[in-house]
Amino acid sequence: MGYAALFGLVLAFAGLAFLGLVQGGTDLWFTLPKNPGWLDGSLWWVAVTAVAGVLVGVLRRLLRLPAKLPGTVEELKEQRVEPSMVLQAVAVSLVSLVGGASLGPEDALGRTGGGLGTWISDRQKLSEEMRATNTLTGMSAAYGGLLSSPILATVLVLEIARPKAARLSETLVGGLLASSVAFAVYFPIAGSTFVGIYSVPSFKYEDWQLLAAVPLGLVAGALALITTVAIAVLTRLAARLGNRTILRSTIGGVAFGLVGVALPLTLFTGTDQLTTVIDDGAALGAGLLIAVVFAKILVFALCEATGFIGGPFLVMLFIGGTAGTTAHVLIPGLPEGLAFTAMFAALPGSLVAAPFSLILLGVITTQIGALQTAPVAIAVISAYLAVSGSGLLIALARRQRKPAASDA
Repeated sequence: MGYAALFGLVLAFAGLAFLGLVQGGTDLWFTLPKNPGWLDGSLWWVAVTAVAGVLVGVLRRLLRLPAKLPGTVEELKEQRVEPSMVLQAVAVSLVSLVGGASLGPEDALGRTGGGLGTWISDRQKLSEEMRATNTLTGMSAAYGGLLSSPILATVLVLEIARPKAARLSETLVGGLLASSVAFAVYFPIAGSTFVGIYSVPSFKYEDWQLLAAVPLGLVAGALALITTVAIAVLTRLAARLGNRTILRSTIGGVAFGLVGVALPLTLFTGTDQLTTVIDDGAALGAGLLIAVVFAKILVFALCEATGFIGGPFLVMLFIGGTAGTTAHVLIPGLPEGLAFTAMFAALPGSLVAAPFSLILLGVITTQIGALQTAPVAIAVISAYLAVSGSGLLIALARRQRKPAASDA
């Protein structure tokens, strides 16, 4: 419990510093137009993203970061974060996000919290069980401030990591304490980040919405598969550059910068841009929204494949939420609050076995109400069963590995 309180305090200030630098940095270079349509970006952005690409490549080479680092989900499942790589990865992630990369801060924050827990445990020569508990507790602390919800942060970590039954209670209590301390420090300074952040139109629950949630979940799952394939294809293409780390990230920076000029909503994490999608979706039109969804998938895959570092969750939430708003624009009889929240939660839910956390995330961010949660749950379950639960994702991963092995 002492470690948990310490993690909460340290990670709250670390999160405030990191997110403050990201926000301040992006404000220096980028100013999005009020009604971001086609070709409303500035060519100046390409220079910024190109420089960011150069810096990412130089830092990766100087800091000797490996080409492939464990992702957020992988670190949670392993319940260990390699401390020796934390500061280097966080530095590259900061440059990536300040440079407009379509990635999220959750990778750097989670890596910092988990790395701190692992490092202290190794220094104190604690048992493997205690080390794993401290790692997850540190990650809960990191997400407690970011999500502005200690319960959500703790449940998300536990659902993905799935600690052994013998450690479940102590990890739950430790994580909840750490995330609560982090929230208590973070919230008065930064304010709420996610609770009620998206003001979607309220809608009355009706039984037919349960059936409508199934195709919404399936479409979200299809978009998740397209994202997975896009990352795999672009990663393979980028691998042809061999050890040209700087060239690879520079090309990636120029490429996603050009896409950002054409469609400004595709830059950055997408958290703030999603508010624009909700408020102005009808005015922007279905055609533009569809283009934004697929362009966002493209730039996310570009960033992942060319060496930029960041998290995937917030980007996937943007893709899902934008797809939900698009569904409402195409089918006006489908309540926007239903379509948005269902696809917002279902897209990441199709890839990660954390249905309760994602349903809870969708509900607390939109405040849609208790009865309205039911169709959101159906959408998340439908997406997961269609993609991960059916084994389709595993089969796709195996198919991607076979050609790579034959090429080698």
